[in-house]
Amino acid sequence: MSRSSLVRFTGALAVAAALLAAPCMGFDLDAWTRAVDTPQVGGKVELAGPLDLGWITVKPRPGCTVRELEANGSRCGLLFDGPAELTVTITDRFMLPVARRNIRKATSLKASGGDHGSLRIVEPLKGAVVWGLELPVPPATGGGDHTATLPGWLAKIFDDPIFTHPSHELAEEAFEGAHGTVVALFHGEDDDLLLDQNPIIDQLEELFVVKKIPSRDAVNGGRAYIVPVAAQPIGRHWWDHVAAPVIATAEDLSVTNPSGQQVTVKAKSTLRAMRGGVGLWRVALAQRTRKERNVYPVTVRSVLVNGKPAPWIHQDNELLVRLYPAPAPGATFTVEVEHEGNFAIRPAGDAYWALGTWPWYPQPALNAELARLDLHVTVPKELKAFASGDTVSRETKAGMNVLHTHLDGPVQFPVVAAGDYHVFSDTRDGVHCDVATYVFGKKKAAKLLLDFFFSAIKIYDGYFHTPYPYKEMHIVEINQWGWGQAPPGVIFITQEAFSPLSNTINQIFSQGINERIAHEIAHSWWGHVVKMDSSEEQWLTESFAEYSAALLLQSAAGSKRKGERLFNKVLTSWRGGTSMIGDGASIYLHGYMAADDDAGAMDRIRVLYNKGPLVLHAIRLRLEKKLGTKQGDRYFWAFFRAFLKHDGGGFGSTEDLVAILNRITGDDWHPWFERYVYGCETPKIK
Repeated sequence: MSRSSLVRFTGALAVAAALLAAPCMGFDLDAWTRAVDTPQVGGKVELAGPLDLGWITVKPRPGCTVRELEANGSRCGLLFDGPAELTVTITDRFMLPVARRNIRKATSLKASGGDHGSLRIVEPLKGAVVWGLELPVPPATGGGDHTATLPGWLAKIFDDPIFTHPSHELAEEAFEGAHGTVVALFHGEDDDLLLDQNPIIDQLEELFVVKKIPSRDAVNGGRAYIVPVAAQPIGRHWWDHVAAPVIATAEDLSVTNPSGQQVTVKAKSTLRAMRGGVGLWRVALAQRTRKERNVYPVTVRSVLVNGKPAPWIHQDNELLVRLYPAPAPGATFTVEVEHEGNFAIRPAGDAYWALGTWPWYPQPALNAELARLDLHVTVPKELKAFASGDTVSRETKAGMNVLHTHLDGPVQFPVVAAGDYHVFSDTRDGVHCDVATYVFGKKKAAKLLLDFFFSAIKIYDGYFHTPYPYKEMHIVEINQWGWGQAPPGVIFITQEAFSPLSNTINQIFSQGINERIAHEIAHSWWGHVVKMDSSEEQWLTESFAEYSAALLLQSAAGSKRKGERLFNKVLTSWRGGTSMIGDGASIYLHGYMAADDDAGAMDRIRVLYNKGPLVLHAIRLRLEKKLGTKQGDRYFWAFFRAFLKHDGGGFGSTEDLVAILNRITGDDWHPWFERYVYGCETPKIK
């Protein structure tokens, strides 16, 4: 049944939703969410048939009593107290192979093929709890059973889970008009399942299997987490982008580390309402930090909307802020949040700390942050600070080092780092680069990195016809092994990049170090000039950066023959990695692949870093086959440059890639992308 045809009992339910959303002086958002998460069990509900949620139905079996759940004086869901039957029908053609893979690798579920290529799961349940303000069921009959309680299995799952409570989703319905939101937990014979259905904000329905972290984890053992099983877009195609209700247009962040691990963050976000009726600001904000077995809470001290105190809740690594009155469409407003905690974690006792791309400040969703940035960092004078942005000032005040950076934006994922660093700098063609080496002054390594950086941005500029987007770059050594990361204007790179052959472990991790640094530099274009607004579009940042890095190494090899040999070596590694992934691996839907073990996590990585660049090379070869090598390459680079020009400074999209290829070649590329990017096929490359 389509969602538009669901019969809703709009009388009582509309009143209930209105009461839930009604603002009042001293409104307690914390009490509201707690009531939704632990509702009272009400009267019986007589269902005429299965509870129909579109792609999912829940049918009570003999011995099951269906009861109303109540919170804040109104219905908020249903309890299936006893045996029931869950039926899931997956019809999305791009999700089908991914779901088959997930069911096989991550669950005990049994799936069968249905009509027209659908996938069907029928699962016996011991019970279920369904949250929703507009469930298509009649009112309860009789009074509530005051002796009835929520089932014990539900309490175990919600004992500090690593996912959000249902109240966060229902708050969007109550305060943002996200009608049709449903969250459900299904208690199966072998697996517990979580449904999250949001037809307005995310326009997505998702099914997860609930698992527990093994007890051997001294900090998180026993906590519940979720693994994707299947997902389907609601009322749209996968490639149709979802607009955020609120966009961050400016971030003014103050980070103060007076001593030790303690950090106070003051964040002022300037926001724009993209539609009317937005009565809630929902962002990510870390609830705790961790060092080895020690866990430290993050405390929110105050929240102001347009300078006035507002109701808020900080739970499940999210911050929810009530906006009242709801801003008008296009209106600009501010939210100021002050919070503190042990953010300055020094790993293994080292003399540095970093606030990376995780939500150490109130971090909007991927599609909700295109911000101008100001960062103010204050640290003890023995530490040197680095931050995203171009330096406005760097000075010492009252025994503290104070740094102010700025970027006109738009920016995602600003970062801060501070530590015992030696800094080596150079400025060429108007771009300044710092290389910060940890503890020791590694002058030779820093000089090589400076030369590599400036050579790389010159080569990339020649390829892309888009200049390096920042005035500064800070390359900061992290005293660990085997990884790199490139937030705006900063590259975190581990120690093998600074002394690649000093010992055996350095030699191991130094394999491919030049390619890794080239990849991180390429993120200045793929990730910052062109940004992703969803996990589906992550290949636009990672796969494009990986392919660009291979081209850079080919160009810098010194000779055409050596360069081709080097590129072919990388191409062989992409083929090998892709061959190890197996079936059900979509580039576009890689984020929905189950990754709850090392093998699954590696497959996700291989999709982005092996299969994605392989597909880009297949596009190049297809152009060369049609037009000849020289003309095909010319068109390939025209495709890259047009994409950067079209989507530069904003969110990129795969559909824009298709449109550009269609325009410059006169061919219809969508079927090709449906096979190799949206779908799970791999192009054959000789």
